[in-house]
Amino acid sequence: MESDTLDKESAAAALKKLSQSESPESTKKWVPNVVEGEGEVEEAPPTKRQKTADEKEENLEEDAESEDSEDLDDEADDDDEEEVPLLVPARGIPQSIAQNSLRKFQRIPVFIVDYHNDVLEFIYRCLATRHLPLANNTIVHFDSHPDLVIPRHIAASATYEKETMLNELTIENWIMPTLYAGHFNRVVWLKNSWCQQLPNGRHDFKVGQKDDRIGVDCPLDYFIADGNYCTTEDLQDRKSVELQVHDADNESLNPNDFLTDSDSKGFVLDIDLDFFSTSNPFLEIYKDADCYNQLKEIFHFESVEKVKKSGTATIADYLATADKRQAQLDALKTIFWHLEEERNFEGLDKPDETVVTPEVYARIVKLAEQLQEKYPDDEIDWHLIFDSGSTTDNNGLPHHISTSEELETYFANFKRFLERLPFPPVAITMAHSAQDDYCPQDQVAFIEERVLRLLREVFGDRLHEKPILHYMDDPWDVMKL
Repeated sequence: MESDTLDKESAAAALKKLSQSESPESTKKWVPNVVEGEGEVEEAPPTKRQKTADEKEENLEEDAESEDSEDLDDEADDDDEEEVPLLVPARGIPQSIAQNSLRKFQRIPVFIVDYHNDVLEFIYRCLATRHLPLANNTIVHFDSHPDLVIPRHIAASATYEKETMLNELTIENWIMPTLYAGHFNRVVWLKNSWCQQLPNGRHDFKVGQKDDRIGVDCPLDYFIADGNYCTTEDLQDRKSVELQVHDADNESLNPNDFLTDSDSKGFVLDIDLDFFSTSNPFLEIYKDADCYNQLKEIFHFESVEKVKKSGTATIADYLATADKRQAQLDALKTIFWHLEEERNFEGLDKPDETVVTPEVYARIVKLAEQLQEKYPDDEIDWHLIFDSGSTTDNNGLPHHISTSEELETYFANFKRFLERLPFPPVAITMAHSAQDDYCPQDQVAFIEERVLRLLREVFGDRLHEKPILHYMDDPWDVMKL
């Protein structure tokens, strides 16, 4: 499972370089029965735009029906404007503004990025141009990772600052701030059965803020492992979230079981190419010292179910486990940050033995010794090692390099899902995940080509004739799309 302390971008950049490729298209037709909107204005899809300096937009709640709607109208009507509009607060905005006066794309746009969090630039633009409602949208997320880590280094209040979100969020934590802001309230994570970070099923919970930090009242290990579990009463500005988790390699999976007509105007189809084949790049870090396996022992924590050997776990049990886990992460971070700065253990105060036991501390010393034996000191990145250890808790990150035969099966499952959709998505976002090495670089171009071909086969002329290649910095004129 990912950790909030994990910066996969910088970690993976230290491992390998990007392999990129453009994608051909095919021209077959859309199959499902489509639900059309009435009386909507058709517009071209948004383009990739240049980022501006940090801006803030505050107190929109008081003037939601007047100022907000006027500002968004101005943003949407000015297709030549250079600035990307700010992320605006969804809380307090009347449903009439959130749902009405929506625009409709002439064709479904496909926006392709490398780092997954970069799809936010496109999503924010769609919110501002009213191609998506401001609130209560649904994202169907094909991925080998939930991407639902909570960014603890970002204040909850900053979720309404577009530039902060675009610049500070990373690939594992980009969804949760949109839930707290209210732009999405339903997430459907579709994965293959070899991904075990979250249990299958429906999970309803609240997201809010405590001490200006985002938290959730969902007692799953995924959230407890990062110390982000809170009681419902402790969460302020809380909103309801529905999370559904399904195995996409289940042939009986039917989107009609979780998509209804009310989702049609705010449905984003999001695809990470590592859904089809994924690697865990941290397995390769300092492999000669068996670093990853040693980190699994150092960062291990007991789930509530294992601690509570009999009886039903209580809120107090979940809180105690979350607090203990956070104390463990803080203590380990202190140790690894000291090693990065001092390159040895001199001057380091030993941690509280109830938080980091003498046995675990001895394992850290042993790891340091083995790393120094195998690698030059200036090649040992203790921040990267800490990030790697933070991914080892619970079930860890999946590692499944798919064979050619498996890929064909996953493509067939994906196409079957698309054909069963009750309506098309408003927009499609796609992530390569090649530069961070989560989608194998020798497979990513092939997977992208096949996914685009399948989208064309199913949606036909309803799909935009060419995807927006953010990762290639394509120049796009929104008036000509």
